[in-house]
Amino acid sequence: MTLPKITQDNVHIFIPLKASKVSQRFAKNHGISQKQALLEFYNSKTYENLEEEDTKLWYEGINYLYDELEREKNI
Repeated sequence: MTLPKITQDNVHIFIPLKASKVSQRFAKNHGISQKQALLEFYNSKTYENLEEEDTKLWYEGINYLYDELEREKNI
């Protein structure tokens, strides 16, 4: 079976689960609501890059994405 190629047109299929998991962890570690953490993530450069297929961030795991968000927010 051949898997479909990931393109800019379909990279969005990876985003909801990753956004949910990253924001859950961010909320827990920063003592904020899940909603606030999700807004922080959606308004981040990390999320912006996740939406771009050519960055290949969609391929990375939750821990990597969380670490990227933490680095960005601690600058």
